[in-house]
This record gives sequence, C-alpha cells and structure tokens, in this order.
Amino acid sequence: MKTRSNNSGDMNGMVDKSTPFANYQSEKGSFYFTCRSHHQYYNKLVKETGTAANDWERFTLFYLLASIKRFRETPDKFLFLKEVRPNPQAFKENLNWDEQVLVQLAFYLYTGRDIFKISLLDLFTNLDEENTLIAINAIKLRFNITFELFKK
Repeated sequence: MKTRSNNSGDMNGMVDKSTPFANYQSEKGSFYFTCRSHHQYYNKLVKETGTAANDWERFTLFYLLASIKRFRETPDKFLFLKEVRPNPQAFKENLNWDEQVLVQLAFYLYTGRDIFKISLLDLFTNLDEENTLIAINAIKLRFNITFELFKK
C-alpha cells in the first residue's frame, strides 16, 4: 500500500507542475486541474471529438486521461480517438502505477464495464493525494455532482 504524502515531487512525472492551475472555476463551481496543460488538453479532446454538452461519461474520460502528462505527449499511442477506444497494452507498458489506476477509473466511469478488473478499494488505497483529488473530481464530473447538491 502506498502512503499518502504531501510531497508531490515523487509522482514520476505524471503531473506537470510548471504552471499551477488548481481550482479552475467553471460554471458548475470550483473544479481541479493539475496544471494549465491538463485544462487545455481536456478542452482540446472535448472540442476535437465534438462531445455533447451533457456527455458526462466522455467528459470524465477526457478529464482523467488529460491529467496524465505522458498521455498528453503521445495520445495516439494510448487511445484510438475516432472510436474513443483504449489501447490497454500501451497503458500497461508505458505508464506507472498511479497513471494506470487513473486510466482504469477513466474507462470504468466511461463504459460502466470493468475492462481492467479494478477494485475501488485498491484504487483509492494506492493513489497519492493529488491523484485522489483527480479521481474524486472525476467522479463528481461523471455524476454531475455540484456544490448545490449538498445545500439540500
């Protein structure tokens, strides 16, 4: 089991810390992006695929994938974009454990099928703080959970 740490320097290059971009404000309220590149690539994926305004599954997939620096650098290696279909072998061979866990969550929330045989307990037990925050935000995005929901 990986222990959670406040030291984000041990994340194996997953998050580009060159331009902090936490707490992006959307029309739905505060939403976390790891950096400007994460936010920009997410928007690029949404635009290039013509994702509909209420396609929460695809928004979630793109949010999680765009959080991975290695994915942003060579997306065609990992994803067949026209079909929005993963290349599981590339994910297993080219990503570290934290990145693989986020990919597993991404495709589980996108398809509703356990393609990679994930366990939510394993998923959240093995993520560091920043990746846990990304995973929680992805779940909020997938189920369209807003701050207003908690006011009721």
